[in-house]
Amino acid sequence: MAHAQRIGSALVVLGMFGAVACGSSDAPADASSPPMNEAPPGNGGGDDPNGSPPVTGDPSSNTPPKGDPNAGTWTDLGNTHAPEHEPPMPMNTGAPTRGGTLTFTNIGAAGYWGRRIEAEPGDSRCDVQSETIDFGWGKEFCCRQKHEVTSNQLTPFNEQLHMVLDGPLRVKQFAVYQPLADNQGPWAIRSFWDRRTPDKPYNLHFSGPNDARLFEGDLGNSCTFFAMQENKFPCGHGSDPYCPGSALDYDGWPGSKLVVLLASMPYADDPSMKSLSCIAKDQDEREQDSPWIGISPSELNRDGWSGYHPCHCFNNTPGGQLGDGCGQINVFEVIAEASGPKWGNRDVISTGIRSYQVGSLGGVTCGIQSCGIDKFPTDADLLDVNSLTAMKAGAVIDADHRATKEGPAWRRAQDDRYYLFLLDEASRTVQVAVMHPGKLPPAAEAIVPALPNTLPRSVIDGFVGLRLPQ
Repeated sequence: MAHAQRIGSALVVLGMFGAVACGSSDAPADASSPPMNEAPPGNGGGDDPNGSPPVTGDPSSNTPPKGDPNAGTWTDLGNTHAPEHEPPMPMNTGAPTRGGTLTFTNIGAAGYWGRRIEAEPGDSRCDVQSETIDFGWGKEFCCRQKHEVTSNQLTPFNEQLHMVLDGPLRVKQFAVYQPLADNQGPWAIRSFWDRRTPDKPYNLHFSGPNDARLFEGDLGNSCTFFAMQENKFPCGHGSDPYCPGSALDYDGWPGSKLVVLLASMPYADDPSMKSLSCIAKDQDEREQDSPWIGISPSELNRDGWSGYHPCHCFNNTPGGQLGDGCGQINVFEVIAEASGPKWGNRDVISTGIRSYQVGSLGGVTCGIQSCGIDKFPTDADLLDVNSLTAMKAGAVIDADHRATKEGPAWRRAQDDRYYLFLLDEASRTVQVAVMHPGKLPPAAEAIVPALPNTLPRSVIDGFVGLRLPQ
């Protein structure tokens, strides 16, 4: 498995008015990448690279992690905490840039998505999809049942989620924070990885090309690593949601979570990256140059084809790529120029959400025919691709009131940036931020660069309220 196809790329801001320079619902659903042509190798994992066997868990578990707020440790991880670590040394060229935030508010709603369950043809529970799929080399019955949710607290993104990292990327540090107990109490590092000690991750399981388990930080063009917790999710008979078994059968992160990465996005044809490429021999490095940092439902990734089995939860509506099901967040996504000059632009990054609540929200694209990067100030991280100017303040997209005249997107940085994204149940907010290491706002200084083991809720609240540029 070299490359993970992104489901339903090229999202758009719905209800946008004013001149639309780029984004459109007519974008091809697979605009950002070629189709994946093989399932993830392996039959559900195996021993981790450190030699210890995976822990098996409850096949229907979506319970929050369990920690001790006083000790700052995780009781369900053996009363441990993340290892001590020093801030890495960022690599930057030129003057610090302005930074930016893109805030999605009122995320979560009552509704449903079609969850895959174990059933036989004729089962009345299969009220979303009941179909025998003929693959040519075999047949499989697909049963999807309405999974009803009544909460509006960040749903469906309070479910277990996996991380997806798609190159070209160069990652130096990666941490996931979660509440130790109550959402309003302190948070702590739940999972941690550092480029300086890549063979010693804390509560992190990686799955990459050729079933690689060791993530060293550099990802070539179209090379993909999935990141999950260490706890094994037992797929097969009796699993709920049902999953047939794959290399991705591990728990994701349920509930609220804050993800922090120090990373860069070098061009695919950079000499230091070309030897790491995963593209086909007949493909062009520049045309396929499309880094992606995504977060998607664990049940989608565990479907046996890393999200691309025809019996999956992404769509409630049969066929197509509407994304009106279990959700996915393309946190930072470059649309490959192979998709055409109307959509593709390796210098512009989009951020968009799909789910049964919003359908499609955000994800503005701007192809090279409209958005040459030289049209924007060199110190701007957050761009308005509708007016072809830099955003003067942080962008806010309200899921209940979507109309906005701006088209917020990001300039791709080839040197280091802090990439942060928060999914917070308490405030029903998805907060996405890009910050230059040399220009950190006060609201972020309690988080980066030190990445302390614990954070008080007041720091989370401060980050929720952050708006960049200021």
